[in-house]
Amino acid sequence: MRSIPYLAAAWCLGYAALALSWAFGAPGFPFGGNDPRGPEMGSWLSGATPGWAGAVLAVACGAGAVAAFAVARGGAAFSAARGGAGRWVAAVLVPVALVLLLIVPDVRVLQNLAYSFSLHFDLVDWPVLNQALCVLGGLLVAGTAIVALRRPPCAECRRPEAVAGERTRWTRIGRWAVVVAIVSQLPYAVQRAAWNLGFPLGVSQQFVDDLANDIVEKGLHPIMMWMLVIPDVFGALLTLGLVMRWGERVPAWVPFLGDRRVPISLAVVPATVVSVAVTVAGLALYRFVWEDGGVEGSAAPALLWLPWGLALATATFAYVMRRRRTCAGHGPAERVPGSQGTNTSSTRPLVT
Repeated sequence: MRSIPYLAAAWCLGYAALALSWAFGAPGFPFGGNDPRGPEMGSWLSGATPGWAGAVLAVACGAGAVAAFAVARGGAAFSAARGGAGRWVAAVLVPVALVLLLIVPDVRVLQNLAYSFSLHFDLVDWPVLNQALCVLGGLLVAGTAIVALRRPPCAECRRPEAVAGERTRWTRIGRWAVVVAIVSQLPYAVQRAAWNLGFPLGVSQQFVDDLANDIVEKGLHPIMMWMLVIPDVFGALLTLGLVMRWGERVPAWVPFLGDRRVPISLAVVPATVVSVAVTVAGLALYRFVWEDGGVEGSAAPALLWLPWGLALATATFAYVMRRRRTCAGHGPAERVPGSQGTNTSSTRPLVT
């Protein structure tokens, strides 16, 4: 966490310079007229021009760089040491993160993430790469906001101070969020699987036949039809790991890795990326529904993408809050009853 504010500041400075160059006429502006696929992919910036869009992005990222550097210089105790200044800095960082995570990207982030499992990268171009770059920057800025807002650490062990009942509360929240996330994502896999088997679930038989013929015409192996189903099912299993014991410690029967602690980042990084991609795609779909006045049967399961993304993000945050190592009770703050001499991050079964 210590390096995140510095990385966020460096990213913001670099992208601010890039955006400013677009505002002054430099080539490479990835929105508006330079992105012909933008309107059909739900881009919020499909009508943007280099002048105003470049200037706005430059100002936003410049402000983000200043705020991130302030957090980096203030250290982990930023909010306490500066009389609540962390809240004001977060008020700058959060809007910047939301723009980078929810406004700049569109459906193509999720689309290319899904196609990457089949090593299909033909749709990756500069606008898509720019969106991926902005997602990275948005995550760094959001992480910096969390650093600015978190409670000051213990003076001795530098770990966050434990709060009575916090682990239990986040365990409960995480369970419900995982249930919502899994229930929301499976209808898409069920519909795609039905199409692959020849059943016109929510569509016409002609639609299903055209999909199968398209695979044949492109000379692709029939297994490619399942590359949008398998990752979805596998993702549901990994989501379950956010509340299961094996999501914290590798089962003993696994060769070479059995009984080892699962690094928090190994679960958090992919879950966070997927939650952002799914949320962005869900927002774009609801925008299409608003503009067109309805949705076709082929896109009906995608109406659950927005709750899926939000629930997955909540479950991921709950996983972090539950697993983080907290102070054993020897810091300057009031001790948590029953926490002295123990570490509240010990693993235990969460779902049986």
